[in-house]
Amino acid sequence: MTKGHDHIIRHRLRGFLLTLFVCVGFFYSYAINPEEIYDIDRAKAYCDSMPLQSPEGIWIYPEDGVTVLITRKKNLSQSQLPSYNIRIIESTDARLCPGEIIGMLYATPEIKKFEVQLYTERKNNVLFKPKTILAQLSNDEETMILKKDKAKLNFRLFFNPSLLLPNMWRIVRLNTSTNNSSSTPTIGMVKIYPSYDGNGSSHRQPRYL
Repeated sequence: MTKGHDHIIRHRLRGFLLTLFVCVGFFYSYAINPEEIYDIDRAKAYCDSMPLQSPEGIWIYPEDGVTVLITRKKNLSQSQLPSYNIRIIESTDARLCPGEIIGMLYATPEIKKFEVQLYTERKNNVLFKPKTILAQLSNDEETMILKKDKAKLNFRLFFNPSLLLPNMWRIVRLNTSTNNSSSTPTIGMVKIYPSYDGNGSSHRQPRYL
C-alpha cells in the first residue's frame, strides 16, 4: 500500500468520524428533555423521537380529565426493574400543573403488572401523601386497569375535599370493595398516543378513511 493511498484512507476515516459526531450532536441538540415537557404537542414529539416501552406514552384519566405522559427513568443498575415518571401534560384541575410529576409507575416481575404510586394531596404548592395501587395493562396495551393494593386503602381518603384525582380513586374504591372476581374490571387509564397503527388510530376509537 502506497503512502498516498494510506493518506486517502485516513482522510476518509476522519471525514466519516466527523460526520458521525455531527449527526450525534444534531440528534442530541433536538432530543426533548422530559423535564421540559408541559403540553401534549411536546409530549407527542418526545414519543416520536424515542424507542418506547409498552407503558410509555400519553395516557388519559377520562373521569378526571387529566392527561399524563409516562416516561422511563434511568435506572442505576441493569438488574433493577424499570420505573417510570407520570407527568401531567393537561388537566382540568387547576391544582395540577402541566409539567409536574404526579407519581411513579414501577414494573414488577409480571410483564403487564405494575405498582402505581400517586400523590393524593397538595399543600403549599407541594404534592404529598402518596398512595400505592396496582395496575395491569390490557392485552392490547391500550388501557390500564387500576386495582387495590394488597393492603386495604384507607376509605377516609375518598371523602377528603382536597383529594387529587377523586374520580380515579373512586374507581379504585369500587374495585377494592367488590368481591366478585368475575365482574368486568373498571378501566382507570386509556392510552391515546402512540396509537396502535402509528397514524392516530386507537383500538377504542378507530380512524376511518
